[in-house]
Amino acid sequence: MPAPQLLVHVPQPGTVHAGLDLALKLAQRLHAGLDGIWVAPLPSAAFAVPEAITLQVAESEAARRGAEAQAPWWADLLRTHGLDGAWRVGEGDLAEVLSLAAASADLVILQRPEVREDAPIGFGNTSRTVFAAARPVLIVPAAGCADAGRRVLVAWNGSIESTRALQGAVPLLGVAERVHVLDGSREEGPEGMAWLPPVPLPAWFRQRGIGASIERFAPPQPAAAAILARAQALGCDLIVMGAWGHSRLAEMVLGGVTRALFRDCPLPLLVAH
Repeated sequence: MPAPQLLVHVPQPGTVHAGLDLALKLAQRLHAGLDGIWVAPLPSAAFAVPEAITLQVAESEAARRGAEAQAPWWADLLRTHGLDGAWRVGEGDLAEVLSLAAASADLVILQRPEVREDAPIGFGNTSRTVFAAARPVLIVPAAGCADAGRRVLVAWNGSIESTRALQGAVPLLGVAERVHVLDGSREEGPEGMAWLPPVPLPAWFRQRGIGASIERFAPPQPAAAAILARAQALGCDLIVMGAWGHSRLAEMVLGGVTRALFRDCPLPLLVAH
């Protein structure tokens, strides 16, 4: 199996933050390549005032050139950790740039903003990237974490989203010390309709050489709190789950597992939509 390729967003070039610290550790453990990316923002509001366009574009281009000059810092950082990878700089909408850059990666690593983004949960840059990127995304708490991926909790519900998250987590699951699966899939669909044949989880893990313990899970509401409590009781340092199984608008209005964990989870989340 070829070595995976990781992509980490670096909000401040020249500085190691919680997301980058974890990305370096994971890249070493997985023998993975690690690309860093910084995105020069180009506020759409600038184009609403014609007089501001020239100034905003000039500032964005200057910031981009300054970030490109950080390539030696990135090369030194990777060399120190025994890693290979590229320094990449983009310009424009953060979520859009990251989603496009993700095409060359197997996993995107983002640090959750310390302060809530100027958008409801489900419409900020982090969740927009999860929604648009065709790759799983590892969301790192702003407070940081000592490590992740050694003791993994998989929150499985049989959805397409959880299937994508599980498949995307295979490199990490393959080197994890312990994998525990909460099987919350239902045997019947809405109105008693049958689902498609369920994924045979024990065989799926066995075929990939991954040892996993599996328990049926029918949590009381709110489900997010029950998932987190189980992860903490098991001493897990990472949760793998599908994201936005319902529409973002529905989860914003009615609540949901994704919305709750994106907002409050103290553990890293490996998610896919």
